[in-house]
Amino acid sequence: MTAVRTVALIAGREVRQRLRSKLFVWTTAVISLLLTVGALVPWLIGSFGADLMSDPTDAVVTIAVVGELDEARVSALESQFGAIELEPVADDAAARAKLDEQDGVDLAIIDGASVLVAPTTGAFPGVGSGRANAAAEALALVDLLEDNGAADIAPGILGITPLPVETVGERDPTERVAGLVVANVGVVFLFGLLMFYASMIVNGIIEEKGSRVVELLVEAVPVRQLMTGKVLGMGIIAIGQATALFAPALLVLLLTYRDLLPPGSGVLVAAAALWFVLGYAFYALLCAGLGALVSRPEEAQAVLTPATMLALVGYFLGFIAIQQPDALWSVIAGWLPPTAPFVMLVRQAVGEPTAVELVGSVVLLLVGIVGAALLTARIYEGGILRVGARVRFGEAWRGSRL
Repeated sequence: MTAVRTVALIAGREVRQRLRSKLFVWTTAVISLLLTVGALVPWLIGSFGADLMSDPTDAVVTIAVVGELDEARVSALESQFGAIELEPVADDAAARAKLDEQDGVDLAIIDGASVLVAPTTGAFPGVGSGRANAAAEALALVDLLEDNGAADIAPGILGITPLPVETVGERDPTERVAGLVVANVGVVFLFGLLMFYASMIVNGIIEEKGSRVVELLVEAVPVRQLMTGKVLGMGIIAIGQATALFAPALLVLLLTYRDLLPPGSGVLVAAAALWFVLGYAFYALLCAGLGALVSRPEEAQAVLTPATMLALVGYFLGFIAIQQPDALWSVIAGWLPPTAPFVMLVRQAVGEPTAVELVGSVVLLLVGIVGAALLTARIYEGGILRVGARVRFGEAWRGSRL
């Protein structure tokens, strides 16, 4: 049997074992459903609560009027609000009563000289004061222009469309926001997922050592191929579970908010997937070798400490790099295999890495993965058949036949 065939069989065994677990399958399905429903919440609110999601400025503004408003002032108010409805009231007290009772009145204008508003208006507490300020500005502008005999041009001034403003040399604001979201959320999820699946590999190795299954496997399969198949199989599970968890929610967001997604979002998602796959390969291989050194579940966390500390360094550097994505130290950290998945994800999201930096980082990380495979294969072989006390690193290294 060829090495490729052997690795594929071991990987398939890992996948089947995991999928036989009802807890694993149901947990994945429930979390995926919750994430999908969470992505649907804004759309559901928009469908069943249109009044809450609609822009209050699009509604007809009802204004209680004490006294008379001339044509210039009415036109100025229409320029500010669009459709308005004027409701004459007898005096200041009547206007205040309507506002206090929220009797279908948004504002009150007293003799064209002052504006009254209730403390809150509907579901949007800040809307009332905003409307009051807009009305006061419109009336003040008419008063100013009226003194110069030009009150008729007030509506034109209020309705003027501002010139477009373009910031030169910076990202579009929506792109930057999307990048910040991917950077912050991506670093957290990357660290969590890497450590979760790495610990699953270690626990799987400990279970096989405890049940003596590994002794039978080593008799039939070369150790290096056994380790490779185990890491590959768990990698298939990791990618499959991550896809099942996040793909439905992302699809919902794409279908319901396609116009709100800034350009480049697809590239950021692809970058996150790339760094997850490469980061998983690096850390999973390290953890496979470390897991072979122990035989008891209570020792799993202790033996994972070196890999966890490396990942924590990358995690913290990734967060710091959000503020300084193109600093020299960020560039250097992006080249180092243990920190590259975290820092380069951030740099692609909020920085401007060059093509050389991207390619160089990927190449060095691939070299690091090969190096980790060679190192851990030797440790794995030296410790996988030893049951009982924790195997020292040096003992495993010397006990290997690789």
